[in-house]
Amino acid sequence: MTNCFIIDDEQPAIDVIQNYIKQIPILHLVGSSTNPLQAIETIKKNKVDLVFLDIHMDEMNGIEVIKHLDKNIKVILCTAYSEFAVASFDLDVVDYLMKPISFDRFERAIQRATFKTKDAVFPPVEKEIINDYIFIKTEYKGKMIKVDLVDIDYIEGKNNYVAFHIANKVIISHFTLRELEELLPKSSFIRVHKSYIVSIKKIVTVANSELKLSNYATPIPLSPNFKEAFMQRVSDKLIR
Repeated sequence: MTNCFIIDDEQPAIDVIQNYIKQIPILHLVGSSTNPLQAIETIKKNKVDLVFLDIHMDEMNGIEVIKHLDKNIKVILCTAYSEFAVASFDLDVVDYLMKPISFDRFERAIQRATFKTKDAVFPPVEKEIINDYIFIKTEYKGKMIKVDLVDIDYIEGKNNYVAFHIANKVIISHFTLRELEELLPKSSFIRVHKSYIVSIKKIVTVANSELKLSNYATPIPLSPNFKEAFMQRVSDKLIR
């Protein structure tokens, strides 16, 4: 059994998490509080394994609360502010949830918090890539090129066409990035900018809102509009 505590200065937000906790048998709610200072004292007096913690609170923000918690207590951050999404990965937290929180997303966070423990009930499942190649219609009428998905480094949107960057060559096709985003397997490709889709396997580093891809000197921008989804995607592979 995983003992949980909720800290949020808004009672309706607490009510949502309480309802979700009741639906997962391995979770037990020890308590909740809208006052972070009182919450810290209550947690110290009880056995708590997991804390659902709001970031933006008047009396004390979530970052400050974490500093007062035992290092063995796991924390899932809950926030309505997307700017904290990337900053949360500098903290030793299990996951973060963007409000309004769906039950499916809540379950995934619990999976991350529990699948390595004896309470595991949500074994991680890798999605299988069904299609391993595509045919690309080029700018030359009647010509198609077969491309293995593993060879695609990134795709760049250019007005009414896209450029597939594959090793040392570029293939131009009259597609849109939105169409390709739906077509390509999400386990292998991710949209990182209004003009770029990248192969996750080709990412070498992430720094200063830029992605460095293997064999490319020029970095790919990671747009603020896509950063939250990107960080969620790679969170399962993050080793702290």
